[in-house]
Amino acid sequence: MSDDQSRIERAIQSAFSQGRYSRRGFLRRAGQGALIAGSALSLPAILAACGIKPGGAASTGASSTPVPLPSAQAGKVIWANWPAYIDIDEDTGDYPTIKKFTDETGIAVTYTEDVNDNEEFFGKIQPDLAKGNPTGYVVIVVTDWMIERLIRLGYLEQLDKSKIPNFDANVAPIFKDPWYDPGNKYSMAWQSGITGIGYNPKLTGREITSFDDLLDPKFAGKVGMFSEMRDTMCLCLLSLGVNPEDATLADVQKAKEKLLAPAKAGQFRNFYGNDYYDELANKNLALTIAWSGDVSQMQLYDNADVKFVVPKTGGMLFIDNMCIPNKAEHPLDAHLLMNFWYDPPNATTLTEYVGYFSPVKQVPDLVRKDAEAAVAAGDQETADALKVVADTSYPTPEALKNVYNYKVLNEEEERAWNEAFNEVVTG
Repeated sequence: MSDDQSRIERAIQSAFSQGRYSRRGFLRRAGQGALIAGSALSLPAILAACGIKPGGAASTGASSTPVPLPSAQAGKVIWANWPAYIDIDEDTGDYPTIKKFTDETGIAVTYTEDVNDNEEFFGKIQPDLAKGNPTGYVVIVVTDWMIERLIRLGYLEQLDKSKIPNFDANVAPIFKDPWYDPGNKYSMAWQSGITGIGYNPKLTGREITSFDDLLDPKFAGKVGMFSEMRDTMCLCLLSLGVNPEDATLADVQKAKEKLLAPAKAGQFRNFYGNDYYDELANKNLALTIAWSGDVSQMQLYDNADVKFVVPKTGGMLFIDNMCIPNKAEHPLDAHLLMNFWYDPPNATTLTEYVGYFSPVKQVPDLVRKDAEAAVAAGDQETADALKVVADTSYPTPEALKNVYNYKVLNEEEERAWNEAFNEVVTG
């Protein structure tokens, strides 16, 4: 058996042992509840996950220089983002900031909510990327670890920094030169958050402070875990005193053993994707792994009792990013769009709607100014909501001391991590 054949078999085994792929959902402002992400697997996605292109050739990685941009803009952009991850006019369904961008630049934007799941979307665009064809998208938004994969496979265009001056001028330090894209050569952060614990103190009867609280038999059947392997395993590793970036396969086995006994005993109500949101808001869960921005939205619109906490042993920082897929047909227009979102007023409008961490350093202060303006106008309800957003639109220095990054997993590591996690999920 050839090495590539062996790798393909292992990739397929790993992919189907993972269970349901999932990804956090985002909420409509009027409190419509969580949007359930779809999921799918394709053979091209499975092969590319381990760096195998059609024909069995392994990827050689991304180019080291930017592709020259056209001298004139084309006047249109097709953009793929996650559901409900942008400001919306509830009455018309329009996107006010996109309209502003079009008015300022003359560039028409076709905005799609096509990224329901990192792996599903990867499977959709990978066949074209592998063949050197345009994907149909000019800008896409995917999560940090997927950015690392796309760079490794050579699937992203390198950015021309001269066309995105707002990035260097306004990016917050923690979003510059990230682990998954050193020097931000291929990506710019869109929004971010922390994976920690959401809980309802009226149901727990006490404050929740640690990952081990999720394993307390007192809460059996009322605990939610994530079906997203990286989040659940990394939080468990942290509870064992292991930095996920340094985790060995022996550490992963220890994390599996820590989770396996409670799973078999019925500790966990379920392993959730973004559908955990409704379960927590509706009091079916007392505590669960959670994403910070979801809890901010929940406090404002669905259940004011729920709290978010970074476990004392640590939480995980996730970052969703804008990038340009190879052979994008209008790359200059893409650069202008990406630059637009690093203008502080535009970034502030976005953050006031979605409630996640903004990568633009001026945003928290601008949100507070908007809250003060609401107070002056006699709109205390809006002011109170904006104060919550201001406090959650950027992680505090104290919180950042206890937040970690995901490990870049090679093929063998990813297979082993998934196999360990699948044992827990299946009990």
